[in-house]
Amino acid sequence: MTSHITTVARKEFDDAGRSKLLWSLIGLLVGLVAIGYVAIWYTMDDVSAAEVLSFLGTPLQVILPVAALIAGYMAVVGERRSGSIKLLLGLPPNRTDIVFGKLLGRTGVVGLAVALAFLVSLILGGLLFGSIPFVDWLGFAAVSLLFGTTFVGLAVGVSAAVSTRGKAMAVVVGLYMVFIALWELLTAGPYYLIYDEGPPVAAETWYLFLQQLNPIFAYANLSSVVVDGLVYPFQFQYGLQSMEAYGMTPAERYPGDAPFYLQEWFGVVVLLFWLVVPVAIGYYRFQRTDL
Repeated sequence: MTSHITTVARKEFDDAGRSKLLWSLIGLLVGLVAIGYVAIWYTMDDVSAAEVLSFLGTPLQVILPVAALIAGYMAVVGERRSGSIKLLLGLPPNRTDIVFGKLLGRTGVVGLAVALAFLVSLILGGLLFGSIPFVDWLGFAAVSLLFGTTFVGLAVGVSAAVSTRGKAMAVVVGLYMVFIALWELLTAGPYYLIYDEGPPVAAETWYLFLQQLNPIFAYANLSSVVVDGLVYPFQFQYGLQSMEAYGMTPAERYPGDAPFYLQEWFGVVVLLFWLVVPVAIGYYRFQRTDL
């Protein structure tokens, strides 16, 4: 079975690599990293490579989820739409090989994007700022790879669970908009209705936990732990909570010692949740679908 998964993964990596839109996004990501490093070096004095590294959090949050969703949302449903899924299942790969092979192959494409972005940051960090923070760099790269893989898993899971391209696109775009644009409305809005005020800095625990469940928020919190500087979550803000709270993690907003589910490291659990659960649901539905 493992050999069939790797066979499917190689095919998926090649297929995804032919997408001009995907390569345009990867090129945009690498270009933004290069431009950002040069701009910071040109405009700011006494900045270390370790401090500049946190800048990567913004372009990665903006582009990596979009690239991952584009890479993965047609992975399985595209085969069903074209009818090639029946031909593929007539060969040695079975449904398990297809789902996890596609997940592995599409993750490879996103991993390549992360590797290129961090390679550029490594080179420019050494050339422009005279030092290379290897420990921070490796930690940030690992967290970013997990972040990208999370959105690939989300997209592949949706692709395996639905039957049409339209449904797959609607679900992945809808979830992305919830994470980016609607999360504060969906969490701070009910808080205001319940307590007749927006969430203060020391908000209720349930609200802080809901904030932690957003994968983009979890990634920003994790990144801020491994780099020398803050990585702010890329989310729409509507002013429904204290302005001071926007730059703080749930653990910092909790009065006293924060429980484990509000601490920054819990972001790993959140990212794994959004990776594993959609893939598991998609795999379950795909296994029982009459093709």
